[in-house]
Amino acid sequence: MGIYTKTGDAGDTSLIGGERVSKSDTRVEAYGTIDELNSLVSLAAKLILNEDNRRALIAVQHQLFYLGAEIATSAETALRENQRVIENQDVHDLEEHIDRCMEALPPFRNFVLPGSSEVGSRLHVARTVARRAERRLIELTTHAELRSTLLKYINRMSDFLYALARHEDELSLKKSMVDDIVNRYQSATQTHDYQEQSPMDSSCRELSFSEVHRILQQALQSAEQHSIPIVISIVDEHGHLITTYRMPDALLVSTDLAPKKAYTAVALKCATEKLSALVQPGADLYQLDTQCDGKIVTFGGGVPIYKNNRIVGAVGISGGSVEQDINIALASIESIT
Repeated sequence: MGIYTKTGDAGDTSLIGGERVSKSDTRVEAYGTIDELNSLVSLAAKLILNEDNRRALIAVQHQLFYLGAEIATSAETALRENQRVIENQDVHDLEEHIDRCMEALPPFRNFVLPGSSEVGSRLHVARTVARRAERRLIELTTHAELRSTLLKYINRMSDFLYALARHEDELSLKKSMVDDIVNRYQSATQTHDYQEQSPMDSSCRELSFSEVHRILQQALQSAEQHSIPIVISIVDEHGHLITTYRMPDALLVSTDLAPKKAYTAVALKCATEKLSALVQPGADLYQLDTQCDGKIVTFGGGVPIYKNNRIVGAVGISGGSVEQDINIALASIESIT
């Protein structure tokens, strides 16, 4: 079945309801611009990072289709029964999305150039077309009746796309910073070069119960020798917590720090004290500790555990000075590695 009808070859087209008008008619220009906007929204949606933003754009695509259909209808009597139209709730939904995105952004102080990321740029292009669609609708009102809700909706649409563009730009910036930090880490923290052993039995891939018990014993013995109440945490090769033990009178803050030290050591395959210099301004891993939701710490006491040149976990010690935590951590794994 062909999609062409040949009825528009003379330069006119049919509105919903049967009335024929020139393809240059203001109404045709208005719903054509809305169709253009819908296509640009679809293009931007393919690159969206935030899932709430993606769902909002998909909903908007449907709403723009309803809006275009209503604009393409020359008389209200020609609207089909139960035809979906833009309502005040749709306007309210756009406002909620605008508020959600703007609340997630840092304070606005300067003029913002359109788009610092590809997705942000595409959303800004859609925003400018939304403004043009608004101008076309206002022009249409000079000789046709339009519901006021439609003008409210198309006015909020440009604000909605602006808010999404800024939100996605911010998310893209953070993602690129984290990716850059990870890349810098990979080139800066090669403290252990090892090759996978194949095949390897499970005893070479993970810490056994007896090994975990031995690590705890050795850590506590070393802590008692130093007369320091500590918290010790042990994680597996994936950073998942195996156990945490808090000695009586250990600092409460150590309960939070010890697991983070262990996680950092296994996540970066590096003793935590070696990271401190790398996160200073201008160093290879600058801002690493600020981009990981507080999970990364860069002072001593976290040590990775290796078996047969393969990382199998890490231990984190907190309670004494940095030097004391390091010494206790190393003592705890002495018989394992």
